[in-house]
Amino acid sequence: MQAITLSLSNISFTYPTAVDPLFTRVNCTFPQSWTAVLGDNGIGKSTLMAIARGKLRPDSGQVSPNNLVLRYCPQDIAVQPVNLEDFAADWQTETIRLRERLSIRDDWAYRYDTLSGGEQKRLQIACALVQKPDVLILDEPTNHVDEPTQQAIIEVMRNYRGIGIVVSHDVTLIDATCTRCVMFERKHIGGQNVTEVNTYQGNYSQAKEQRQCHDRTALEQLAGTRREVKRLEAAQSQRFTKVQQAEAAKRHGERISPKDHDARNRRNLAKMTGLDAGVSRSYAQLNGRLAKARQSGEAISTASKRYDGNIWMDITPSAKHELIRLEPGVIPFDKQLRDKPLSVASQSGDTIRLALPQGSMTSEGLKIPLISVGPLDHLVITGPNGAGKSTLVSAMIDAAANVPALVIRQNTTAADADRAITLLHGLSPVDTSMVLSAYAQLNADPDRLLHGEVVSPGELRKLLLCLGLVRKPQLIVMDEPTNHLDLNSKTAFARTLGSYPGALIIVSHDDWFVRQLTAANGSH
Repeated sequence: MQAITLSLSNISFTYPTAVDPLFTRVNCTFPQSWTAVLGDNGIGKSTLMAIARGKLRPDSGQVSPNNLVLRYCPQDIAVQPVNLEDFAADWQTETIRLRERLSIRDDWAYRYDTLSGGEQKRLQIACALVQKPDVLILDEPTNHVDEPTQQAIIEVMRNYRGIGIVVSHDVTLIDATCTRCVMFERKHIGGQNVTEVNTYQGNYSQAKEQRQCHDRTALEQLAGTRREVKRLEAAQSQRFTKVQQAEAAKRHGERISPKDHDARNRRNLAKMTGLDAGVSRSYAQLNGRLAKARQSGEAISTASKRYDGNIWMDITPSAKHELIRLEPGVIPFDKQLRDKPLSVASQSGDTIRLALPQGSMTSEGLKIPLISVGPLDHLVITGPNGAGKSTLVSAMIDAAANVPALVIRQNTTAADADRAITLLHGLSPVDTSMVLSAYAQLNADPDRLLHGEVVSPGELRKLLLCLGLVRKPQLIVMDEPTNHLDLNSKTAFARTLGSYPGALIIVSHDDWFVRQLTAANGSH
């Protein structure tokens, strides 16, 4: 394949109903290899990708070249690939190899609606790749997938030789596949917040270090400029005093007595040497330098202030010695579940991990050891899709029926969002203030919420958590809490949940988030 590059030049875009542009004069290039596109939820990543695909027209700017074969794999797993039937009938060597890499069974293409989320995602990616596009855009390809599926996706991404663009918050995926990162960043410049799009070389971990270095340099430059402004202001004040003294001397000179020869000589000397004019001229020059220093400071862009997930929780843990107790044995499968067994594999500090072994499956259900959850215990349940996590969590919730609990499921709906907004508007002013303050701490915008904007799945999870904390639960259960969350929100979520004073049960495939959560809980 001939070396090609996709370029977006001076791209600006404003939604028809918006007052301000979403972004202005964005410049970025995408060469062959994988580039990650990162940024907060709602900051404009998907919009820029829609412009790159030709689905949206920018206010200004251009995308070039415009003759590339481009394929897009959407975040929504319910979107069935348009070439699904062609893929089902394609038995070329390369297609067979792709099926093997993604462990796609022959019958999957004929029953797409019955597949799991991870299976649907693998089919979406395979159908895009089989068309051999010049440009392949993957939007959150590892949402809802387990670790084996994630590794399979990583393998096929590494084997792709075109221009790859992945919009993702999955650090493991980005670090394993990407050589460049295009980051949407909220910056503060000239007294207002703006969106900048900057490119960094390397994977996420490397790009993060570069961005932090740039942010530190910008802060140092701003601090230096502010010191210079203060110095010039002090000098300006002193010279202004001298100007006033010179003007006073002029006025005083008009009243000099003819017999006061010394005063008359000082006045004549000032006129001869131009001292009066020199003071005024020096003052004017200083004004120019001060204006230039202030202008320089206003041109420095620094990272906008972020909240960090430090939510104050007035929650008292349960006085019970044990909130959940499951005796050793077999948990019967739910009617629609066919899971593999789960057992305690490791323990790390105050955070207990429940992980999958390779055996212990029965035909009747999920085989477990004794599981006991105390009022302060934090548990993380991991394992492949279909491995028994849902069965175990359901049993644990049933066992904690008498404990004040907050349960947030993996898949939320529009009805959940409507109920959450209704609940928010029904709170007392004090509780409303607490919820909105906590919501902001989770890297969310309360103003957008109050203005009636549609709540995204990621923002809904934040809102549900904040609403639930008002009820002071002694147990929180969250299934895949980081789905649809950007990296900054994940960090804030980890800090909040890690500091939760009650019992916590988390189901997650996101190893990066689990490490953040463990660190926030003080484990090592």
